[in-house]
Amino acid sequence: MKRYLSLDFLRGVSIFGMVFSAIIPYGILPAWMYHIQNPPPEHKFDMSVSGISWVDLVFPVFIFCMGVAIPLSGRRRLDAAAGNNISRSYIGDILVRFLMLWLFSYLYVLLNFSTAPGWWAQLATVIGFISLFPLYLQFSKTTDAGTKLYSRIGGALLITALIAYGHFRFDEVISLNRSGIIIFLLAFLYLFGALIWYFTRDNLRWRAIIFTAILIFTAITIPMGLQPKLYAIESIRWFFNMEYIYFLLILIPATYVGDLIYTRLLDEKGYNPAESSAVKNQTNILYRTIFVYILWLMFALFRGHYFANIIVTLIFTGLIYFLIKERASLYKKEGITAAVLAFAGSIALVLEGSITKSPCTISYCFITAAIGIYLLILSDWVVNKIRGSYLVRLFAGAGSNPLMSYIAFSSFVMPLFKLTGFLYIYQSAYPQGYPWIGVLRAAIAVLFTMALVARLSEKRVFWRA
Repeated sequence: MKRYLSLDFLRGVSIFGMVFSAIIPYGILPAWMYHIQNPPPEHKFDMSVSGISWVDLVFPVFIFCMGVAIPLSGRRRLDAAAGNNISRSYIGDILVRFLMLWLFSYLYVLLNFSTAPGWWAQLATVIGFISLFPLYLQFSKTTDAGTKLYSRIGGALLITALIAYGHFRFDEVISLNRSGIIIFLLAFLYLFGALIWYFTRDNLRWRAIIFTAILIFTAITIPMGLQPKLYAIESIRWFFNMEYIYFLLILIPATYVGDLIYTRLLDEKGYNPAESSAVKNQTNILYRTIFVYILWLMFALFRGHYFANIIVTLIFTGLIYFLIKERASLYKKEGITAAVLAFAGSIALVLEGSITKSPCTISYCFITAAIGIYLLILSDWVVNKIRGSYLVRLFAGAGSNPLMSYIAFSSFVMPLFKLTGFLYIYQSAYPQGYPWIGVLRAAIAVLFTMALVARLSEKRVFWRA
């Protein structure tokens, strides 16, 4: 069964957004170019600010992509497994993947010495990036077990030596609290989400019950302010965050979408939405309607038009469902799921009074999950419209290699710029007083990074937890 290219494409777009938003000019762009709760020019975190921008979408969209991928990879592994110990083997595989992701959230931080002065720090960072290959490289099926074992051990020893070198040479702090929060959260979300999917993979009713239980728990604990209170306790912050539970409101619906897609991928001809559409040449209005609705959501949530959003959401989701039913019926179940999530999120937003990423609100989870479904449908359209183009290969290639894509700029490209002197050209490409040129520079830098990763993906060089 072939990979689902649209999912890789959307994951690549979300990774682009993560890296791009972190390196755009600081403090001088409009508020919608940053996290809404970190407004310019000071960028001080303010929990009282309501709303979301495109920057606040990239992380939940990535969570959504992870949720869709869980059944796709899980079903393949279960279908290929044999014997009486399938459950034990699969659960063990989930735990190993979790531990490797959790470890990665520390390693890429502890191996990045690029903020220290001197070219030795940059060289050590580049070597640190390279040292992750033997530990996380996905070997071919023909590679013998001994080679894999020696590679992993060698990588672990090299990484340990580099972290020790950074500690004594560059005064880098080694601490349980020094982890990359994004990967750290994703590791725990994967653990809980994969286990929930596994035990409910053939029983959607139980998955719905678990989802409802999590929703009730979230509705009770958010008004109590437990998430920020617990996160403020440094002694437990390194292993527990209430958002592990909250963000499952995005991931669990995504696993349902993943189940639907897996069924379609089993078709001998593969999954081709363009060919499956009832009226092949008349679906553009559907995709345009979805795109306009997403733009409305972003405008309404940024401007605070919460009551108006309920009415507009009813109109748009009804229209989208009608278009899906008439012109692209294969999206029928996804359309219903997205409509329910979008409307429930709009109601929750009025009841909660605000929509925020941190602390996470129910409306934030529901609405971003709905947007994730709609973006995946749009990704189908883009991939099938320009299949084989470099744009699709670029984003899908980087999206199929997410761990590498996420850290390649900060751990490889930027240190390399400093070592080669190209940093001066990079800095001069952003003249003071022209912030949008700085935005363009950031976009080019991230696209260059993604092109490197996509090239490795085409060569079948992948990092896997």
